[in-house]
Parts: sequence; structure tokens; C-alpha cells
Amino acid sequence: MSEAPPPHTPNTVPKDAIEVRLEAKEAHKYLLAKTYFDCREFDRCAAVFLPSALPKGSIYTASPPSAKAKPKGKAKLGTPTKPRVVADSTLALSQKALFLALYAKYIAGEKRMNEDSKMILGPEDGGVTVNHELPEICAVLEVWFSNLQASGRQPQGWLEYLYGVVLAKGKNEKLAMDYFIRSVHQYTYNWGAWQELIGLLGTPEEVGSQGSENS
Repeated sequence: MSEAPPPHTPNTVPKDAIEVRLEAKEAHKYLLAKTYFDCREFDRCAAVFLPSALPKGSIYTASPPSAKAKPKGKAKLGTPTKPRVVADSTLALSQKALFLALYAKYIAGEKRMNEDSKMILGPEDGGVTVNHELPEICAVLEVWFSNLQASGRQPQGWLEYLYGVVLAKGKNEKLAMDYFIRSVHQYTYNWGAWQELIGLLGTPEEVGSQGSENS
């Protein structure tokens, strides 16, 4: 997974005026970030758009978003709350830029996790390596989705896909399926989301029940 390219974000996904304006403003920075990603410089890629949004160490200072703004279920990745600079940085980014930056952080975390696992000496140590970027990514996306309706922005499906991946890693399969389904509703040809759903759904009946819940 650490070598995976970012899912292609096609121009056929509907974009509102806000996203069009933000993408035009970020175009030069996006090209730089994408170049870093293609060179597998994942941390540098993320830092183009998130230079200080996700600092190391103690990053949580505020209470989490209102429960009314959250979908049913909760991420099982500890108890992260609102990162201190999300309102000033990540919420001002286009979905395309935010997805690339957070996806790069996710891949960087997976890469470090795989490198750490090579240091394990015995079978009893299995399972101790984790992707340490997941709680931070989860916190950012939780805040972003809690502000989505108020922002008036049209979801494109890519942040939903990434949030589903993070939730699945946190063993919250039910909520992960909800976000994968939201993703494919926004863009049917998101094969990554379909593959994740296949791995989570066991029977055709489960597919039907999830579809009826999200219709």
C-alpha cells in the first residue's frame, strides 16, 4: 500500500464554484505537491498544503465537533479532537488538494509502519507497529465533514474514500462502509472504494442492506 499512486480524480466529478476557484488558486502548489508524490517524497508532498496543520506531539486543543453534525458511529482511533489550525488551513483548501495532502500523509505513515515492522524480532511482537498518521488524518476529516453542510460545498467522493480507509484501519467497518458507499455515489468509477467494499461486505444481503440504508 505504501507504493500505491493516488486515485485519479477525474474532471467528470461535479465541482461547485468554490472548488473551481480554490483549485485555480492552488494550481501551482498542486503541481509541486504532485511532483513530490510521484517522486515518493510523501512527507514533502503533504507539507506543501499542510506545513503546520498537523504538528507532531500534542496537537489537540479543542473539543470535538457537535455530535449532531456527525454520522452514526465513531472512529475507533483513540479520542482525537479538533486540531488547532484546521479552521485556518485545511478547511480553506480545495478537496483535491486536501485529499492529496492527507493521502500522502497516510502513505508516509504506511511506509514508516512497514519499515518499523522489519525491526520486529519475534512472533510475540506482532501487531505492535501502527500507522501513527491515522489519528491526525481522522481528526482533520472529522472536522471537515462536520463543516461540510454549513460550507455549502459539493462533496466529490475522494475525501469520503480516504475517511473510509482510515475508519477501516481503525476497525470501524460499519462506518467505513457508509463512507465508501458515499464515495461511489459521488463517483461510480472509484474502483478503490469498490475494492474496499468488497473486502468489508461478506454476502449479497449485506450489500442490499447497506444500499437501502444509504439511498
